[in-house]
Amino acid sequence: MQRLQEFLQEKIRYDQLNLDELIELANEHTHPDTEEYRILELALNQLLTQYLNKAKNYISK
Repeated sequence: MQRLQEFLQEKIRYDQLNLDELIELANEHTHPDTEEYRILELALNQLLTQYLNKAKNYISK
């Protein structure tokens, strides 16, 4: 969870996150009322946005 907070604070890049660990966290934190769920949701949305932007830039070349 610490890595996700660092990512959201832009202290680490999206490609420094381990996708397997994110999947594991998503399976562990399934209750939307928890802070962990909200952090995970924000981080995953941001991560997806960054990967989509990277793909868009690749396609646009």
